[in-house]
Amino acid sequence: MKKILFVSAGVLLLLASCSKSETVDVNRDGDEISFNIVANNATKAADIYCNNNLPSQFSVYAMSEGKTYIDGDLIVNKGENSWENQSGTRFWPDAPVDFYAHVNAGNYFKWTPASEDGTAPASIVDFEVPTDVTAQNDLLYAVKKNQSKAVNAESQSPVELNFRHALSQIVFNAKNTNANLYVEISGIRIMNVGNVNTFAFPTADTDNNIADADHDGSLSYTIDYEDGSWGKWNSLAGGSSIYPVELGDNIVVEGNNALVDLTTNATVNNEYNGKALLLLPQATTAWNPETVANPGYEGNESNGTYFLVNCTIYNVSGESFNESVDVPLWGTVTEHKEVAIPAAFNWEQGKKYTYTFVFGKGGGYNPDPDDPQPEPVLVPITFEVTVDDFVEVPSTDIDAEVPESGN
Repeated sequence: MKKILFVSAGVLLLLASCSKSETVDVNRDGDEISFNIVANNATKAADIYCNNNLPSQFSVYAMSEGKTYIDGDLIVNKGENSWENQSGTRFWPDAPVDFYAHVNAGNYFKWTPASEDGTAPASIVDFEVPTDVTAQNDLLYAVKKNQSKAVNAESQSPVELNFRHALSQIVFNAKNTNANLYVEISGIRIMNVGNVNTFAFPTADTDNNIADADHDGSLSYTIDYEDGSWGKWNSLAGGSSIYPVELGDNIVVEGNNALVDLTTNATVNNEYNGKALLLLPQATTAWNPETVANPGYEGNESNGTYFLVNCTIYNVSGESFNESVDVPLWGTVTEHKEVAIPAAFNWEQGKKYTYTFVFGKGGGYNPDPDDPQPEPVLVPITFEVTVDDFVEVPSTDIDAEVPESGN
């Protein structure tokens, strides 16, 4: 993600972005703090923010000489690259200013400038991620410290705020490697993850921008939580929350080994379907069907993490699928049925995780809560071949003597 700009006589805002760095003219009216963002137009209707999809508003807090200087001013996008401070005009003081900003923290955001323990004065306390995917928002944070009128306003140098994503993004694909199977998928549930946690803002500037222009999984980076430029969630190791994603129309996964988008770009019309999950970073342990009874059975509901994929799986008897003759192996023609797939999660903030469900060689378990021992959903048909020996019978003598002529 690259940069967007938040500009004033002394303020420039950069947001992790999907496009190249942008340039912007700076308002040079003196000491007035105003806001303006320049970026490309949005390319898809999604609430995942980047330079191509700017937030409609953000909140700014600031400290100067140990006191609150800005207490949650709401900056609203008025369109045409115009940003308006709903609290009125702000001006640079003579002393340095530390800026803290967020998007979508809402009432979870806490501002405690009196803190003297070396921590940041900003935090997000007991943040809860809604289970409804359509109600989830991209949570952003940024810090820029020691900015001043002498350096910024008088030199017409903007303050740069690089926003980070505080949550993890989760999306799903599927593919089918077996031409003898035909799969329809209508929904996915993530089982037994944590949904509430507290986040501490960084103590240093969030400057080092993470850019992933290609979005092809080739970029790899390690978060250095010790350098002070990353906020920190409390340690979280799963929970008992369930996050469902209903896909709407059944998504078909044919046995041609092709990758099919489930919650990223809908294959049918190549448009973003708004089903990407935004969840709390956490590290979990997978449900182990060999050592733990069926997770839905009497108290085992929260024993490890796993997916439930709602689907119908058909046997394809001929060269192609024929609904009128082909037999469902799992689920029915009219009703899909869930398959349990164990998985461990190690999610970090600002990272996108793509899970691909591969059908073709069996796998997955029946999550029947009435059965304490999980049974495999698909059991491959295998053959053990024996052939009868040719049984030798007693030899029969055949008279081969040729009779004499005339006899």
